[in-house]
Amino acid sequence: MRVTGIVVVGLFMLVFSVAKGQNVYDVIVAGRTIGSLKVFDEKGADGDTETHRIESDFKVMFYKGSYSTQTNYVQGKLVSATCAHHVNGDLKEKTLTKSSTKTLYEVLFSGEDGEDKPSTVVNKPISSTITSLYYKEPINITEVYSERYGKMCHIRKLSEGKYGVTLPDGKEGVYSYKNGLCREVKTDLAGFKLRIVLSEGKNALR
Repeated sequence: MRVTGIVVVGLFMLVFSVAKGQNVYDVIVAGRTIGSLKVFDEKGADGDTETHRIESDFKVMFYKGSYSTQTNYVQGKLVSATCAHHVNGDLKEKTLTKSSTKTLYEVLFSGEDGEDKPSTVVNKPISSTITSLYYKEPINITEVYSERYGKMCHIRKLSEGKYGVTLPDGKEGVYSYKNGLCREVKTDLAGFKLRIVLSEGKNALR
């Protein structure tokens, strides 16, 4: 069975101070661990600023890559977000979301897969993103912002502690929580079952 680089990269797009911690997840494709995903938590001394950051590394077949995203908040509102991934040392795609004077946010794309994409705008305040789903259970939240696509995504409650997030490309990720902590993310891309599973015993965030 062959796992393509595109499928693996797609997984990570579902797909990351005073108080600082870290949670570690195993990235699993077809029952095999191919990498890890680390979730960092940083809060400003004044309590008004917060940074969410995710860093991932993976290796499968002839593909070796990394994925990172960072979102910055002031008083609970997103002020900037950066999402980037590399495959075999090359920048495949980078998305920058930043506060704008003309609109609430301006979204800029760059990298091999993003250089031809036109910039876009988001004309609504953002308080939750795909990355924030690793930090807290999305109770009473109906949409989250995709740092990769630069668009809002619908989120729905599937059952107790389980939520489905529909991305702009039509794919759905399922996020599972226990005691408010994200324990597992599941998705199905190109026929492959992909899982991001909390690695017990390696985590500091609660």
